[in-house]
Amino acid sequence: MIDGYLSPRGLPPLPGQVLVTDTGLVFHSIDNRIRTTFPLIGPVRQSEGRQWRAPAVSLAFATESEGAMVYVFRMDGAVFETRLPGPLLEVAGHPAWLDSLVSREWTLDGSLVNPNDSAAASRVVHALTEGVFADSLYSLFGRPSRPIGLVGERGRGAGRIGEYVGSRDSLSLDPGRMGSEAQLRHAFAHELAHRWQARAPGQFAILWQGVPPIQDPRRYGHESVAEHQAEAVAFAFHFLQTTATAEPAGRSAELLDHYELLVPGTSVMARYLALQPLYHRHPLRRLLTTGRVD
Repeated sequence: MIDGYLSPRGLPPLPGQVLVTDTGLVFHSIDNRIRTTFPLIGPVRQSEGRQWRAPAVSLAFATESEGAMVYVFRMDGAVFETRLPGPLLEVAGHPAWLDSLVSREWTLDGSLVNPNDSAAASRVVHALTEGVFADSLYSLFGRPSRPIGLVGERGRGAGRIGEYVGSRDSLSLDPGRMGSEAQLRHAFAHELAHRWQARAPGQFAILWQGVPPIQDPRRYGHESVAEHQAEAVAFAFHFLQTTATAEPAGRSAELLDHYELLVPGTSVMARYLALQPLYHRHPLRRLLTTGRVD
């Protein structure tokens, strides 16, 4: 078992363990609520008279943190961070024995609703944007002046799963292109972060001073400051919601370090959001805003 943190489909990291088997990588979350299998290698393909197999595991980057190396691996749409990579380093090197494994087609993710069913998509969006989760976001970033709707044809053609248009103060989402409720919630938080950006550019400029860029070139927000900032806000919001129940402060602070590794700036945004009235009773408020536990 390899201990670490899995970030599925660009979402915030989940602590757990990965087991390397000859049929794939198996991830178990630390709370045993999530079990996911990832392929070790792609199926056999033919191109221009030759056969090839795409690797399913690769090393995204390695960096030093607190005196030790941290490795971040890409695994079929997810990334896995660990300090003790073990056999994952060998797998990422695409050893010859990978090609001897049985072929397996890539598994396509399902979607929350049929992409062509706009009525079902509208119901999903309405349920999300009128609930307690949305109220927390509105208290931080305000509610758009127009009803929240679905991404239009042009936005879908551009591959967008969410949009915020500042000139109209409108926000739209596309649940037909999302595979989970967690992804939908993350997209909602990300787009509302763009609303905050549009209304407080000076504040963002001050908060963002000294924040390094995202290291993984494939992570959303790489080489785009605006998208990087919105991802950091969405990660910070997720962290504060996740740690709202009583947890040892040290363990929660360690979790924030893992968020920060994937999306730098998350810590800055978490400290700022912790100052807001929504979190006046949050167990980490004092630690985040003063650096002290008691």
